[in-house]
Amino acid sequence: MFFDTYGDAANPALILLHGAAALDTFSHQYEPLSRWFHVFVPHLPGAGEAANEPYDPQATSDALAAWIAGLGAGKALLMGHSVGAELAVKLVSEHESLFSRAVFLSPWLKSTPKSAQRYAKLARMTCGAIKNVSLLRMQAKYWGLSEKETDRLVAYSPNITQETYVAFYEKRIRLDDLAGYPSVSIPMLAMCARAETKETKASVRELGEKNTNCLTVIFPQGSHDFVLRNAQLLNPMLLDFLTAR
Repeated sequence: MFFDTYGDAANPALILLHGAAALDTFSHQYEPLSRWFHVFVPHLPGAGEAANEPYDPQATSDALAAWIAGLGAGKALLMGHSVGAELAVKLVSEHESLFSRAVFLSPWLKSTPKSAQRYAKLARMTCGAIKNVSLLRMQAKYWGLSEKETDRLVAYSPNITQETYVAFYEKRIRLDDLAGYPSVSIPMLAMCARAETKETKASVRELGEKNTNCLTVIFPQGSHDFVLRNAQLLNPMLLDFLTAR
């Protein structure tokens, strides 16, 4: 598995699982988090060096669990956004022993067949946009990505297949299917932004309702990309949780 690292290897390991087709989802968290942690960013299917790989939630989760166990870094902290957050919930539900603490940002775990089909149809129609260099550079600027991160986004995006892009919406991880989640005992934080979809907000609420070890927060600003767009307010909240004893 390809991955990027930031920070001192002597620090506790923190795994960041990026969102769909967005390797540097945590661009504005790398620097503050790497002061405290040895940060790992695996390249998930549809991004970076894995841009042309197919996405299947179970296969991806199994590969991540094996890779994390192979790091030999003890119990890791885990944080994901969007598809990465959904994978993070699945990982702690099925492999809790690998982790000490987890953060789920904007997970969509309460999808209905109708909404999944609607977003999958939209993905088929808009897949071409993720290969348009001008649009990609505009998106990168909007997100505040660095020049290096922008160039990397432009380089790998043409390799993302329509099948993979659609699979992010079509192949769902659903909270109701994660039988192990209610018994997870590590501290967890679930958060989404105020302007997100009803199903995403419902997902965050239910993560707290199904497990009292999960703190839930509706972030007061932004929408689905609040991790990138509202980092100045978000980062202290993340650090408070991740560094708590």
